[in-house]
Amino acid sequence: MSKSCIIYRFFDDREEKHYLNSSLDHQKLEELVEAYKKENKDKVYAKEFINFLFKYDPEATEVEVRDFYF
Repeated sequence: MSKSCIIYRFFDDREEKHYLNSSLDHQKLEELVEAYKKENKDKVYAKEFINFLFKYDPEATEVEVRDFYF
């Protein structure tokens, strides 16, 4: 069986919903969000944060979620 992954859902400061695939755990992501906020005047925007995160987790990607019915 293949390894499962965790997809994180978050809302940025534009109140837009985004999904993020990262190999980092929840605690580490929280620490990085705080570090990012300090550098960017307490604002978090998805695209910029994912670029910032990529320095710490080269596997991080934004995920597009679509409905699938069968």
